Amino acid sequence: MKQKLSFSLLLLAVLAFLVSRSFSKPASDEETLRTLETEWTKHINNTEADVAFQKSIVATHSTMVDVFGNIHDQTPADLEKMAAASKAANPDAKASVEIKDMKVHIYGDTATVTYAGNFTSSGMKDSNMNVTAAPFSSIDVWQKQSGKWKFIAGANVSTQPIPAEAYKASGGN
Repeated sequence: MKQKLSFSLLLLAVLAFLVSRSFSKPASDEETLRTLETEWTKHINNTEADVAFQKSIVATHSTMVDVFGNIHDQTPADLEKMAAASKAANPDAKASVEIKDMKVHIYGDTATVTYAGNFTSSGMKDSNMNVTAAPFSSIDVWQKQSGKWKFIAGANVSTQPIPAEAYKASGGN
């Protein structure tokens, strides 16, 4: 009896595994891009893990315009240097981003992702750079390279006036 029950449970487990494998399908490009964008918001504090994640999704060269109008033309190595400098300048800094209204549009091997969000930061040495729920809109451009989506360009636009003190502290254009 015990042997039949064990065999039945084993058979049921194997059957469940096979059924789940045959019904699971790879994520669509849209789902993948949504996941990448969402994960990116969890990796913005310049820790080693954050930098490793960012380097894994950024193309060999990318361009970004921040909310202050600064243009960042960079390689993954540049991104790593910038993160290290930021961490050294503000070791207690913490940031978070909440995003909503994400829209993905795919054009062959290129895609745009737009969304609205709120940025919060604390622990900055210059208190003008500590913000609470600063609203912004964003567009990111992705390209599928060797089967993987890579970030190639993006821009963030503040949707409310930026205080002059914060703008000056950022080194804005």
